[in-house]
Amino acid sequence: MDLSSDRTSEDALAELHRLALRTVARARHRARARITAERAQDRVERAAAPPSPFAPDGAEKAPPSDVAVLPGLPSWIPAVLGVLRGSSTVLRPDVAPDGTVRDFIVVGANHFELSGVERGSFDFLGKRLSETRPGVRTSGMYDVYRAALDRGTPVSSDTVDYVDVVDGVLQRARLRGTVTVLPGLGLLLTNWEPVGEARLSRRIQEGGRMGWAEWDLISGRIRWSHGLRELLGLRAPPPEGVTLEGVHGVEGAARTVASAKDVAVDLFTVGRKIDPADLPGFVADMRALLRGGEVPDRELTVHVDGSRRRIRWVGHAQPEGAEVPESLLFAARNITGQEEQLRQALVETERLRQEAAAERRVSETFRRALVPPLEALTPPWISVSSAYVPSDSGVGGDWYKCRELPDGRVLLAVGDASGHGVEAASRAVQQRSALAGLAYTGGDAAQLAWALGEVVYNDYYGNLDTTATCVVGHLYPEARAFRWASAGHPAPILVRDGEPRLLQGEHGMMLGVVADTAYTTNTAQLHSGDLLLLYTDGVIERRGSDLETGAAALLEAVRTGMARGRLAESAAERLVAHLLGAEAEDDATILAIQVS
Repeated sequence: MDLSSDRTSEDALAELHRLALRTVARARHRARARITAERAQDRVERAAAPPSPFAPDGAEKAPPSDVAVLPGLPSWIPAVLGVLRGSSTVLRPDVAPDGTVRDFIVVGANHFELSGVERGSFDFLGKRLSETRPGVRTSGMYDVYRAALDRGTPVSSDTVDYVDVVDGVLQRARLRGTVTVLPGLGLLLTNWEPVGEARLSRRIQEGGRMGWAEWDLISGRIRWSHGLRELLGLRAPPPEGVTLEGVHGVEGAARTVASAKDVAVDLFTVGRKIDPADLPGFVADMRALLRGGEVPDRELTVHVDGSRRRIRWVGHAQPEGAEVPESLLFAARNITGQEEQLRQALVETERLRQEAAAERRVSETFRRALVPPLEALTPPWISVSSAYVPSDSGVGGDWYKCRELPDGRVLLAVGDASGHGVEAASRAVQQRSALAGLAYTGGDAAQLAWALGEVVYNDYYGNLDTTATCVVGHLYPEARAFRWASAGHPAPILVRDGEPRLLQGEHGMMLGVVADTAYTTNTAQLHSGDLLLLYTDGVIERRGSDLETGAAALLEAVRTGMARGRLAESAAERLVAHLLGAEAEDDATILAIQVS
């Protein structure tokens, strides 16, 4: 049935459309007011602060470029900015007289705006971040930057909701990123990318005949999931170039809201699929949502490709309790022929159960590959123990290696491939196996770290989502020395006379960020009775606290254990049991070397 022929239905949809335009206009006005207030506050702070010494003459007049950096920075920084995907910048902390970081100054940038708009990279140079992108402060990105600066280690963020004004137009994007401290420079390297629909989410929607949508009232656009498009017969996004004049019955409607054409097309496209008997209830529910309400559970009949589908849907306005919502969230499920669906659901459940069992078997195989039993070493004065605790979500990217080499040296290494689950474990196995082969080249710790970095970079094309960290080193039996290199990894701990301390040395960039990265070999002399601990960040990382707090807890646990005489044997197992218990927030590994 063609609903466009029913004037009553068309009138109801047109009225709903006008209400939607008014709500979108109010939501955009409020968002713009927030950004304007932030900029005004920033202007007040800048007026009280001394001028920035980093703004180059004529930077704003420079022609657009893919990458731009201020003079005096290392030559490899433009290359890094050029290969990173998404919006990337190099930031210098702007420190107040009291020593606090009050802002960040852009000293390098590529041409991608956080919202996805392309701009000349010179537009940002020498300016404070809050001046060029005030949405960074309101979105919570500042917290990620300061966390990376305080910890001195890479920090990956959860999804942030970024809203900003670019060239007078409101932009909005959901982003996920990584912030890395550039060693020895005191600078931050940031990389933000939009969050896309996960492959697993698509599989779940297809199997469960369900889907979701989000109506972003600030931008006026609706984001459909694959499952809901299939459910409603929306095979492709609304075509480009459709205008309000092309929608029957809404000629003369207001056009002052950007992207209003998307609102019109989506409302009328969906509304005309709804059975006339259910349309009044749908319009009433949508009016309630546009006023900040909630639709807990509704059923509708829709007409798709000549067939009738019965769907159950819910709707929710965000933020909760707001007078003017900023977005509407929808979820829907096809309940046509529920008995058949139940049968199919049982089949799908069994398939997923088998897949989960297979994944558990794969995870266990990876775990055994990553944490094999330790072999006895020839030097009688060295004993090694290890412990591994999986995260509460299963296997991850931790690995370790301990092997006696033909030249008499003992290879010791721990590493952490980014991510979680089977994919991270697979990368960890590859990195561990690569190091095992590279160790026979005779290279020192720095050379092995460089070679492993080349493996990670060339396998994954410098993608920050597939980076890794590690400490790799050798025990030299004759010299009784430990010579090691760090690629973005926590420093080893040396315990002497019952007192633990972090080994001091040069730390290089984590693996996979930049090609041909050089590392430094550090040396620690070992004495009889020393205990050397190599570990992954899961040992010291705790939700709600920084890495420094976790490192302090580890040092105190070692100090307490040594005072009680309990770490002489099985040091690794005792430490993880004391710090983590049976499970950790992230997988955790300790490799302990006792010197007698």
